[in-house]
Amino acid sequence: MRIIRTFAALTIAGLALTACSGAADDKPADPKKLDDAASLACDDFAHGYKAAQTQSARIDLANKVNKWAQKSGTNNIADNAVALARGSEGSAGAWKIGADAFAQSCLDAGWKA
Repeated sequence: MRIIRTFAALTIAGLALTACSGAADDKPADPKKLDDAASLACDDFAHGYKAAQTQSARIDLANKVNKWAQKSGTNNIADNAVALARGSEGSAGAWKIGADAFAQSCLDAGWKA
């Protein structure tokens, strides 16, 4: 019985510590500003855009961008990365529309070339 009480007390203490492990001043990320994942997605896009001349290269770039963009909380980054991916599988015009939208979401969030 004593072992069960000790185990229960340790379990409760562990849960309490886990619940309190976040710092009191933790704030959610500002969705209007570039977070790390968005910055990486925008950087990858900027570095690969000119070289993405074929549909295969566009798809590869869109996949690389989406790897980071889908982890971002920055406004429009994840959504416009999805549009970029759709455009990569379409015509050159569809690619341009998706690329322009993604680039604009990066600039709107404060990304610098």
